[in-house]
Amino acid sequence: MKNLKYIFLLGSLILFNIKSFAQVPLQFGDAVVTHSVNGYTGAGVVVRTITTSNTVGAPLGSNWNTATMLPIGNKPPNLNAPNWTFANLGHVYGITLDQNAPPNIYISSTQVYGGGPNFDRKIWRLNGSSAAHTLVFDFNNPSGSGILKSSRSLGNVKYSKFGIVENIYVSDLHTGQIHRLTGNSSAGVLWANTSAFIPKFGAVAANLNNVPYGIAIRRVSGSSKLFYARLNTAAMSSTFQIWSIDLNAVGDFVTGTETQQLLPVILGNPNTPISDLAFTNDGSRMLIGQQSWNNVASSIGAHGSMIIEIQNTPINTTNWLTSGNSFPAGGYSANKNSVGGVSYSNNVLQSNNQYLCDASVYFTSDAINFPAPYVYGVEAYTAAGGAVANSIWIDQDDNILNHVDKHNLGDVEIYKKPQVCNPCNCGSWGSIGLNDNVNWWVNGAAPQPPVTTLSFNQGASTGVLFPKYNCNGDCDATYTYGLINSAGTNTVLLGSNSLNLSQNAIKNLPCGSYFITITPKCGDLQCPPIRIPLVIVCPPVCDDCKGNATVTANGNPTLNNGLINGNFTINNSLPVAEVRVVVEEFRVTSSNNNENCLLCKNPPKTWGSIQSATLGALSPAFSNAITIDNREAVFNNGGVIPMPGSLALSLALPATTGLECCNLKVEICLKIIIRDVNCCEKEILRCFSFDLK
Repeated sequence: MKNLKYIFLLGSLILFNIKSFAQVPLQFGDAVVTHSVNGYTGAGVVVRTITTSNTVGAPLGSNWNTATMLPIGNKPPNLNAPNWTFANLGHVYGITLDQNAPPNIYISSTQVYGGGPNFDRKIWRLNGSSAAHTLVFDFNNPSGSGILKSSRSLGNVKYSKFGIVENIYVSDLHTGQIHRLTGNSSAGVLWANTSAFIPKFGAVAANLNNVPYGIAIRRVSGSSKLFYARLNTAAMSSTFQIWSIDLNAVGDFVTGTETQQLLPVILGNPNTPISDLAFTNDGSRMLIGQQSWNNVASSIGAHGSMIIEIQNTPINTTNWLTSGNSFPAGGYSANKNSVGGVSYSNNVLQSNNQYLCDASVYFTSDAINFPAPYVYGVEAYTAAGGAVANSIWIDQDDNILNHVDKHNLGDVEIYKKPQVCNPCNCGSWGSIGLNDNVNWWVNGAAPQPPVTTLSFNQGASTGVLFPKYNCNGDCDATYTYGLINSAGTNTVLLGSNSLNLSQNAIKNLPCGSYFITITPKCGDLQCPPIRIPLVIVCPPVCDDCKGNATVTANGNPTLNNGLINGNFTINNSLPVAEVRVVVEEFRVTSSNNNENCLLCKNPPKTWGSIQSATLGALSPAFSNAITIDNREAVFNNGGVIPMPGSLALSLALPATTGLECCNLKVEICLKIIIRDVNCCEKEILRCFSFDLK
């Protein structure tokens, strides 16, 4: 009767609260678990989430009940999305999470539940927001040559990001490889099978009886390694061996660095396969999850495996000792009920939104309590471990009336709050670079405005600002930008790790004084902003331009090697701020009106483009490439140009046919614009012509 009541209530939840079963996004501290279904053709659930972000009401040493269980408790039900089923995903075991917020979930196919024809070599992605499943990679289901059904299995799976390169590592019980996939976690597309590593486990050559199973990534003092546990598929044992290989800056395997870790003498069954590994944030401790297997059948058994923690002493060596922390896997059969899934958590047990780095340990257990209540699922301890009576018990299918989940449990992964172990707090300003000058402004003490003011003529703002704010902790600052006018109104500017000063919001500003604000953010904390003075300058309007400007030709222009060379003396009775030389007119005609005399060669450089120009010691900034039409040369030194000044320039000429009957005539007019320090401009036109043969 109790069973019927339970089934009715659960069915009601599915019918009337289906939306609540899309178990994303995860909250910090929530668990993801895998497990099998009864039979190989059913549509049963194979992935669930457990709300372990808030364990304030969880008892120690007894099952944490939901409202659908007896006795009634305060625990949220273990939930799943409607598509997380065997029909869609097949059998799955390994779990990993990426670094998105919220994270996506990745799961690996397995045959350790006893085999089955479907989905046996795939990696799936469960969207962190919608719960939709998409294929990450298909290893194409090769037929196994051995007698073990597990020979077609993938092992465990781990995600790690190196710089901007995202990696998924998966152990392969069929090929003996560890695959490295690279891709984009933000897009539901196939990843690339970038590289693979075949462990030899110290032998001269690889032996497919020895394959990697449990894997984990450890980063210590700038060194990155992938750790993997040895599994002998012929004897279905591990002989308790763990090895490592170095990873480079993008996460690829470093050839020739395979190293065995020196482990302590382990109590329990040293030959039980190791299906999962986990590290504390500092890499000093490693959690080992063993998995009981039924001999020869290559399927999950029970009551022969343990949860073991070891510590690295000294750190970053191959030497490991027992940590002294005990994590009994359930209260049945001498605490040997590990199913193999292990994970550290940053959530403090029996609390809500309280965090401490590596505060607790979670693992899967096949008989936390037996007999009634039948608790099969996830067990949680504080980081110091202890007795079963000091742990939280969570039944994985919310059914404590029988042990349906026996032999069917899987992996567990906790969503960790990343800034708990590496707190990201506000620090201090370092520098702001303008274009390539990283020392445009360097802060000496507390945040202060830089002494340098940005100043641009209206419509001529240019350049890029590169801020550098030093956060406290293992984190980088992000930035937002604003523009404050004289009335104190703040306008958001476009920018991320840099600010483009030529964007329209700055270029189109009215003349006046402003501040650009740069606000750094360290993790979730908004830090003190900095203000950079900005001045937009408009030239004054001149009603009465005074002063006498002259342009005198120094002899006649000459022809030389396809260039017209001219020399002029420029003078003005008032100090000069700028001189512009413009090719106002350039015309080529044939004296006998014969079109055959004009070559059809029209690159700008061959039709009067300014090829070189100097005004005294000044040179304009332009390219003389043949594809650039230089029709204007601007001389401006930011101050006063000495007068009188000698202007020398060369203009390119078009090519001629070389026919004796052709007589080409070139007519040229130069406009020379002289601006004095009062912004008054005088325009002087100088024209001349040449005959070309």
